[in-house]
Amino acid sequence: MKKGALILSQPFTRFLGSSFVIAADAGYLRAVERGIKPDLLVGDHDSLGMIPQGVEHVDVPVEKDFSDGELGVRVAALRGIESLDIYGAMGGRPDHFLYNLHLLKIASDLGVKAVIRGDKSDIYYSADNFLLPATIGDTLSIVPFGESAHIIKATGLKYPAEGVTLTRSDTRGLSNECVADKVFVATKGEGILLIHSFR
Repeated sequence: MKKGALILSQPFTRFLGSSFVIAADAGYLRAVERGIKPDLLVGDHDSLGMIPQGVEHVDVPVEKDFSDGELGVRVAALRGIESLDIYGAMGGRPDHFLYNLHLLKIASDLGVKAVIRGDKSDIYYSADNFLLPATIGDTLSIVPFGESAHIIKATGLKYPAEGVTLTRSDTRGLSNECVADKVFVATKGEGILLIHSFR
């Protein structure tokens, strides 16, 4: 499976490595701060303010109908990347963070398995079966991505989630505890976000 990384504009310290790194606009500066050399730069360069020499780049106008992060996801899919770690997506403006969560759904629709990597947590999107390697004592929150999501099966969690329908009108999926080294969640509906916080 071809794996890549997409770096956005927010600070991060945890980086798991990648054979192909895409930087979205000011994500280039975040990469350089961490000693990471991007293979590709995408975006309108309004935050970066320059186009670095010696780096392949995909340029778009400032006035556009998509974010630089979305462009990075779509370019990753076009380059044949099947698994994508997204860094620098947490923090900053709340509207940017909320739309960065949409990158997970966009990636899924393009056939790319994506995860937002934070320093103390990871965020995934799933609309069917999901297996998560975990450490006992970790926290897993399950958030409906649409109006509702029905949990068909759930194992490895302290509090029962099987048969539960999560909606935007409740907080039932918040802060479950991992009690096994693998957690399995099967869902149907409009999909879920799985927020895995480490001990």
